[in-house]
Amino acid sequence: MSNSWLSAALAAVLSLGAIVMTQESAQAQPVSIGAAAPFAVLAGSNVTNTNLTQVIGDVGTSPGAAVIGFPPGTITGTIHAGDSTAANAKADVVTAYNNLVARTPDATLPAELGNTTRTPGVYNSTTGNFQINGVLTLDAQANPDAIFVFKAATLSAAMSSTITLTGGAQANNLYWVISDSATLDTFTTFRGVLIAANAINVNVRANPIGHLFTLNNAVTITGATSQPPTLIQVPDDRPTTTTLTSNNNPARAGEPITFTATVQPTSGSLNPQGNVAFKDGDTVIGTAFFRSTAQPATFTTSTLSATQHSITAVYLGGTTFNSEQPINWAPSTSPTINQVVSTGLWSSADVPDVPSHNDPLAVTLGVKFTASASGTVMGIRFYKGSGNTGTHVGSLWSTNGTLLGNATFTGESVSGWQQVNFSTPVAVTANTTYIASYFAPSGHYSVSRPYFTNPHANGPLSAPASANSGGNGVYAYGAANAFPSNTYQATNYWVDVVFTASS
Repeated sequence: MSNSWLSAALAAVLSLGAIVMTQESAQAQPVSIGAAAPFAVLAGSNVTNTNLTQVIGDVGTSPGAAVIGFPPGTITGTIHAGDSTAANAKADVVTAYNNLVARTPDATLPAELGNTTRTPGVYNSTTGNFQINGVLTLDAQANPDAIFVFKAATLSAAMSSTITLTGGAQANNLYWVISDSATLDTFTTFRGVLIAANAINVNVRANPIGHLFTLNNAVTITGATSQPPTLIQVPDDRPTTTTLTSNNNPARAGEPITFTATVQPTSGSLNPQGNVAFKDGDTVIGTAFFRSTAQPATFTTSTLSATQHSITAVYLGGTTFNSEQPINWAPSTSPTINQVVSTGLWSSADVPDVPSHNDPLAVTLGVKFTASASGTVMGIRFYKGSGNTGTHVGSLWSTNGTLLGNATFTGESVSGWQQVNFSTPVAVTANTTYIASYFAPSGHYSVSRPYFTNPHANGPLSAPASANSGGNGVYAYGAANAFPSNTYQATNYWVDVVFTASS
């Protein structure tokens, strides 16, 4: 095959109709190199090496057929010089290159990337070229799937320059899209998938970790005349799995919640170590270090708002040692925990003036309330004095007396706040009045009187003043649970709801 074939293929794929992708999805979607994934080096014409070089991964050429200089170089992998395996890999590289070229830049950066930190995105150069002279830090911000794309005509990584990956960034999600040529100078530690339309030059003792692909021309490697060799390797991060637990779910607003993350290898007995980020949706809420299953990463918070939270733990990758051999571990994300945080009209520290009122008659007691946001009522709470015995039933009503949910309390303590959860949470609408109640078969309920002479509010919940609501603090005498509609002296009977706002 000739270069004219490749040029025609590139032109076809780059035509307006060849890539069907919206601008938004183009920025977010990962890029596959497909059959090229096993290749450390794949050149359009030839691969040439001199002196001592070690390549960990396959080496190939397509449409060229020459792989020269091995030995003295060594390859831990397979040579595919112009064969069908190389041709299939090359086709996938061309597809990836055109996909990346078509992506709209998020920003245009100065040519010098050294001694800067970049977050995920698609980047062009102000001069059309990029150079790395120093340390380039790429921070994935606790997103192991984050994509970095750098597009330029040429790339030059200066002597002893380094690319550092942090925050869960991965070499396989870092792409260098070079329309001309790239040079990796002596002692450079380079990371990512480097695709150059023309040539790539790797100088003495450079250490590219990733993939070196050229579309048209050669990959030229200069090895060392003595040990250690120039080293080119595909990423070898071992896969991990991360699990997450919560010690308090559902939790009450203001209560401490401890999240515990455990990281394990997908195979083998060597244990990963490293930082773990705890996230609420896309927001990092805390970090901790994972040492072992006996010393997991933990994070405790009491500041989550009263709603449902999508919590994940992200292991950010790390390095441990097997004897003196460093083992690199890939990031991983736990399954999501739906952490429920509820609130009510009163905190657990709030107590009535009279815990057990001297009234032995069976009665249903309630409170009118509204929520400033839509959400769900998960259950009912009430404050119990020691004289308030028997089987209690918690209920939620509309103001017209429709029963929306109820449940029987179990496992009660002798006194203090009691809680029961509905089998199915009840959806409630913002700024709509509802009534929460409980049935006390032996009376001796808690009271504070008067109480609702003014409105009472806590977070998104409020109980209206008695004078403005047709009476608040409501009751109904009778031998069975009933809709409470009577009122007396704005009394608080210490009934509460377990409310969670919609996410």
